[in-house]
Formats: sequence, structure tokens, C-alpha cells
Amino acid sequence: MFSGLLLAAAAPIASAPLIPFDVLAKAPAISAAVVSPDGTRVATIETVDGRGAVHVGPLGGPRRLVLRNPERSIDNVRWSADGRWLLVLQDSGGDEGYHLFHIDPDAPDRAQDLTPFAGANAEIILTPAGQAGPLLLAINRRDPEYADVYALGPEAGTLREVLRNDAGYTEFFADASGEIRAAGRITPDGSLELWGRMQGGGEFVRLYTAPTAERFKILGIHADGRSVIVRSNRDGDVERALLIGLADGKLRRLKGGDCGRFDLDDILQDAAGPIAAACTRIASDLAPLAPGFAEAVGKARQIAQKDSLSLESRSADGQVTLFYTDAGHRPGRFVLVRGGKASVFAETRPELAAYAFAPTEPFRLRARDGLPLLGYVTRPLGSRNAGPTIVAVHGGPWTRDAATFERETQFYANRGYTVIQVNFRGSTGLGNRVFDAGVGEFGRRMSDDVDDAVRHAVRKGWADPARVCIMCRSYGGFAALTGISRAGGFAYRCAVDFAGPADLETLVRAFPPSWQPFLPRSWYRFVGNPDRPEDVARMRERSPLPRAGSMRAPLLIFQ
Repeated sequence: MFSGLLLAAAAPIASAPLIPFDVLAKAPAISAAVVSPDGTRVATIETVDGRGAVHVGPLGGPRRLVLRNPERSIDNVRWSADGRWLLVLQDSGGDEGYHLFHIDPDAPDRAQDLTPFAGANAEIILTPAGQAGPLLLAINRRDPEYADVYALGPEAGTLREVLRNDAGYTEFFADASGEIRAAGRITPDGSLELWGRMQGGGEFVRLYTAPTAERFKILGIHADGRSVIVRSNRDGDVERALLIGLADGKLRRLKGGDCGRFDLDDILQDAAGPIAAACTRIASDLAPLAPGFAEAVGKARQIAQKDSLSLESRSADGQVTLFYTDAGHRPGRFVLVRGGKASVFAETRPELAAYAFAPTEPFRLRARDGLPLLGYVTRPLGSRNAGPTIVAVHGGPWTRDAATFERETQFYANRGYTVIQVNFRGSTGLGNRVFDAGVGEFGRRMSDDVDDAVRHAVRKGWADPARVCIMCRSYGGFAALTGISRAGGFAYRCAVDFAGPADLETLVRAFPPSWQPFLPRSWYRFVGNPDRPEDVARMRERSPLPRAGSMRAPLLIFQ
């Protein structure tokens, strides 16, 4: 969102040449690239007339358009396990009711809706690469809150129910043979239960229960079919990978399944087992767990150097790998590794190659109560003095900022603004101490942390305290509304709110039925349950809407 135009007239121009707005605002030329299972072809999402569209072609040759929607961008594509079909999930008009479409790469611009159920949402159940047999889907066509599992033959479009979800499971996990082996369920008190069963069917048994205070996520079935890979902070402050036996529920550490002082993001694996731990430290990174993948990462690093690095896609035999890399000052690139050599497969924004961008640097501070926080500062090229500043508050709030290329940040920096970002309490990825410090702190200490980051920037000489604007979207919009309306906060010069909730009670009551099972572990815990009078009173107190008359600065709203 390029709302910096609100202040552009008052901002000094940085020493770097001005980057035209329409150049930075342009959609990426390519936003996704997925290698076929046999490693010979690639499917991509590329921009056509401002919308993301599916293209396909040989890995080293030209690609052609095979599917576009003139009304909405397509933002995902994957291959069927046999490489015969392309699969796309898309909703209608933003209703979050996703349908699964398949495309024959040899029959351009024709797609068949494989889940034509009004009001239902289809989700592909992720399984290891190389799965044989029908595709497994979770679809809530019978019950809006809980999905059942269906097997789908993409070629014939036939759908059959394979698991009736009468137990209220919220997620399912399949092994390499395409059999559901584990499921997750959230109890009314917010505990997350892991249920599993042995190969060949049979009843599910409860293997593990994580209370609300334990951060716990099921990642998938180990390639050997004998255990479930999860991440948990059970053994300390940060989340690490654990293996939970399907036969006996016994726990053990996954060797190499951690990210040091940061939370683990994911464990990547192929048909033989885990190949890497995915981490976000200062930026995204990969810690290889298998020699072959370590070699591919090493080759990619010859191009990516110290920039972020993540896995984009890989052939079934692991001989062809696509990585994604970027940095705060460098737009994204896809790096191809095959035949022992690395090359740039595609630039996401080739039109930006002629411009210089400001570096994004990490900084650390302690909040007023001593909580350690990680933030980022992006200063205009050539800047030496305190200048006008934007504090950009990330959404979620259960996500985090990292050193990645952001067009909005570079737009502001190019026009003379310093941009401050901070992973306030309640952000993920930085350990349980930071995460749990956000419980019950919407509109209070979470906003204190943002104010403290601004004051830190003032002390460092980065920010002019008389010219600071707070802005962003979703939770960031809520923080902007809160920042200019609560008593005792920083004196912001202005605020910009994009799709930020102004009333917490209304927000939580409006969540769709499919979200309801997850609320005890998230929104009810952090914000409150609107069915409890004592929680409602707190939610109203923390909401910006009742304080609208107290707002102390100009406000721009995009809703």
C-alpha cells in the first residue's frame, strides 16, 4: 500500500534517483515457479494484464499461458504427482471458499472445477513428494466448521469420501502411500490434541496433548511412516522439531531440527526423509539435513550469498531444485540448481534492476519492561540525520518481520523516509517469552513495544520525533488506530489504517464458521471470548472505536 503519498509533499528527497511510483507498484513479472515431478517442465505464476496467470513450459525454454482469470489473480499452482495435471485453488470474489481446479497443460485456458460445492472450502492435504494414487482433499461441504476427507482422481474428476470427520478434527496428515495417518483437534479449553493410527486403517488414538501455553504445530508424517514430525517449545523457550511415534506416542528430538535462538519454521523432507530445517533468523534460511540437499544449497549460495534463501520447489528425484532469494535492498530471484550448477532462473521484478535500494538493517532493543525485541530500520540512501519516519506495524499479529524486499518500504525510503519495523510481543518466531508476552495485551503493551521502537529510533538519531507516522494493514491498522487514540502513547504526526479492526468484539464475532475450532487457542486466549461478559468489557476497553473522539492526529483509512 503506497500511502506514503499522504506525506510525500513534506518529505525531503533522498540522494538516490527517484523511482517512479508506477514502476514500484507494478505486479511481479513472476511470483511462483514449480518444477514438474520429472524435472523437465516448470509451471509459473506470471502477470498478464495486472493479474497472476498460470504458464507452463520446458524448464529451459519458453513458457505459454494456460490459464488466467480476468477478474482475479491466480496465486498458486502445483503439479499432480504423476505430472499429468496442474492444480489450482481459487475462491470467488474473496469469499475464502476455495475450489480446486485442474488444467491439462496441453489444453490452454480450460480448467475444470473438481469441487463445485457452493459455500464449501477445499484444501489439499499436503503429503510427501511422489505420492501415488488419488489426491486427498479436506472439504467442509457437510459441516461448515469441520471438513471431511475425500479422495479425488484428477483425470476423471471422481470424488469419494474416505474419512467422515465426526470427531471434530481440524487438520489431517497423510503418509507417502496416501493414507491418512494423523489428525489434529482443538479442545474447548484450547488444548491441541494429536491423534494417530497405524498403517492399514483402524481407530485413531490420542498420542499427545499440548496445552494452550505450549506452542505446538503438526508438520507432517515422517517419510518412514513410523512417526509424526511436530514442532514444539516443550523443551525450552524456542520451538524445535520432535518425533512422536505412531505406535506408542513416545517423543524424541529430531537431530538438527532447530534454529538456534529462533523458532523452527518447518522441516522439509523428500521420499527418503528430512532434508532441511527451514528457519527465519534475521532473514529466511535453510539448514540442510541431507548431503544431497546440502550440496544444492551450497550451489544456490554462490548466487544468493548472504541474502534470504528458501525452497521453492524440487523434482521428485531431487536432481532439480528451485530456490527463492531476496534481501531488504534486492528484489526477489528464483535460483535454479541442476547438474551441479546454479543459475538465475528468473527475476521477479526485472524492471527494478536499474535502481539502487536502501539496505534493511536489524536492531535490538529492550521494551520498557525489559522484554528483548528485534526490529529493522531502512534509511534513505545517503541519509545521515534524523528525518521523517514511518513505523510500519506488521499484520497478523501472529507473524513477524524479517529482512526481505518490500516495495512499500523502498518507496518510502526512496522519497526520504526512514522506515522502522519491530517484532512486538505476540510476534512469532522469536521464542515463547516474546510470543506469550502478547497474551491479553492487544491495545496495551503490544502498542507500548511499537512506541518503544520509535523512541529507540529517535535516540539513535534515525527519526525526527515531530515527524513520525504509524501505519499498516490488518493488525497493523489496529495498531495505527490505537497509536493515535490511547492515552500516554507516542505523539504520532499521522496514521494510516488499511483494513484494521476498530472494534475487537465485532471482529471476533464475525469470524467464519471454519475458524471457530481455532479460536480457543488464538483469539480467545489473546483477546477474549465475546460470549464472556468480563472479556467483552476488556475488548471494548482496548478497542479504538470508543476512543475515536480522542484521536490526536490526522487519520487516513482504506477499508
